[in-house]
Amino acid sequence: MDEYDKTRDFFAKNSGYYSKSESHAGDNDLNILVDMLELKGNMIGLDAATGAGFTAVKMAQKISKVYALDMVDNMLEETKKLAEKEGLKNIITVKGYADSMPFEDKKFNVVTSRRAPHHFRDKNKFAAECYRVLQEGGRIGIDDMTAPDNVIKNLNEMERIRDPSHMCAASPEEWMKILEDAGFGNIKSKIFSRQVTFEQWLNPVDKSSDEGIKSLEYLVNGRNAFTSAIRWDGKSFYKSWIVIVGTKL
Repeated sequence: MDEYDKTRDFFAKNSGYYSKSESHAGDNDLNILVDMLELKGNMIGLDAATGAGFTAVKMAQKISKVYALDMVDNMLEETKKLAEKEGLKNIITVKGYADSMPFEDKKFNVVTSRRAPHHFRDKNKFAAECYRVLQEGGRIGIDDMTAPDNVIKNLNEMERIRDPSHMCAASPEEWMKILEDAGFGNIKSKIFSRQVTFEQWLNPVDKSSDEGIKSLEYLVNGRNAFTSAIRWDGKSFYKSWIVIVGTKL
């Protein structure tokens, strides 16, 4: 069994939902990521684990060419549809894995991965691959769900109930170390948070499913430090994403 079978099956099944996700398409973390990367017209970019392609499209509107990498055929099809809808011809879709990229060394000026690294089994290997395919002075931009060090374990437990393909989200401190260990410098980060209802967070999983019932039980049963950190009020909580950018020195 491939270690990513669960992830592949989950996103193949739910690709239509993610292509219509207002949060993935329009939340301000995407604008924060693009602004922090300081994109310029002559750059060549890579969006790893592109999903429905929202980040790839945003970059392609600002730079000369973007490669959109994903291991799920259905997601690559959604990326093609979005690029066509936006009238973009500078996006190249490629099937492959974020921790073993099918690209030569020093090909890109910028590499991104948004709302996907919590599905990666080995983030250090992923960061090393990003370093390998970036030119000197190139930038990595990561945008993923996060929580403080003292409750990141609880966040991961809850996310795995909802989605068994969830591997592990990292705290801001963990992300800093991952990028530093890979060789990146000039690292800067911002946290984006917004309030979501339980149902909004749970989508595309049904509230009445086993996963939905167990997820609600996890919150209601109260892990005090965790529920306090996310400000759970019985109906909604604050979900956070880290946007972290580094430079290949």
